[in-house]
Amino acid sequence: MKKFLLTLIAALTIALAGCGTGGNSTNSNSAADAPKEEQQEQLETTIKLTKDGEESISEKTVEFEEGESLMEVMERNFELTLDDSKEFIVGIDGLESDTAKSYFWTYKVNEEEIMVGAKEYMLKADDVVHFDYAKWE
Repeated sequence: MKKFLLTLIAALTIALAGCGTGGNSTNSNSAADAPKEEQQEQLETTIKLTKDGEESISEKTVEFEEGESLMEVMERNFELTLDDSKEFIVGIDGLESDTAKSYFWTYKVNEEEIMVGAKEYMLKADDVVHFDYAKWE
């Protein structure tokens, strides 16, 4: 009888240990997979800064996530000065608009003039953004 009880206890212990390991393994795998599903794909855009349409100030390729505006990406990658409404960029990396000399920042995306502010323009993969500091007459 003793032998039977010892065998029964040993079998139960092994069975319970196996159930415990299997449960942890399943929870561990599903937790590890969750962040991969939540991660968004990183997209890229090139941002060029020029003066008078020709003189290159800088050019860099930056990453962004789908649904981000040009303003969000610019704020993360450049030192910006915004107008009082916080809607329009009036300075980039220390080069400020000069109303006395009629110099202002404008931008194009993929060589097309954009008629909305950077806060409203939603970037797309492989956009080429060109900010130009030029005289407006």
